[in-house]
Amino acid sequence: MKDQECVSCRKPKGIHQCQVCENMVCKNCTMRVAEGAFSFLRVIPPGVSHSVYCGACFDENVLPVQEEYEEIMERAKGAFIFFKSQRKEVPLLGKSKETHRIESCPDRDETILRLAFFAAQEGYNAVIETEVISEKIRNGSYQTSNWKGSGVPARVNAEKIELQDLLKQRY
Repeated sequence: MKDQECVSCRKPKGIHQCQVCENMVCKNCTMRVAEGAFSFLRVIPPGVSHSVYCGACFDENVLPVQEEYEEIMERAKGAFIFFKSQRKEVPLLGKSKETHRIESCPDRDETILRLAFFAAQEGYNAVIETEVISEKIRNGSYQTSNWKGSGVPARVNAEKIELQDLLKQRY
C-alpha cells in the first residue's frame, strides 16, 4: 500500500484503495460505478469493471464509457420499431445480416429497448421483423412473465416515415 492519506483531499487515513492506480482514497472521495449502470452492454469494458475509483481514474476510465452508453441509449429510445405482423411498407436504406435475440427479460418494453440498443450500438436507427413473446412462469401461487424477443437492425429513411405519419394525421 502507498501512503495512508487520501490522494484527492489529502486527509490522513485513506480507507479505500483505487483499483486502477492503487492510491488510497477516503470514503468521501471514493467514486463508484452504480450497480447495473451498463446493464444493456453485452460485454462490460475492463476499465469500468472495478468497484472503487479515485476521482482521476473515474474521470479517465468510466466517464467516456458512460457518456457513450448514454448517447447510444438516447438513440435507442428514438429508434423505429417494426413488428413482423405489420403490413406497412418500411422505407429501408439497409439492414444487418444478423438477427439479435433477447432470451430473458422481465418486461416487454425493456425487451424492445434492448433490441433497439443493440441496433443503435451498431449505427442503425430501426429494428425490423421484431417479434416479442412472453411465457408465464408459475412458482406455486406466484406468477410472473419472461419475455423473449428478436429483431433485425436496419437503417430506414426517417423523413419518409415522418411524412407518412403527418399525412395520416391530416386525413
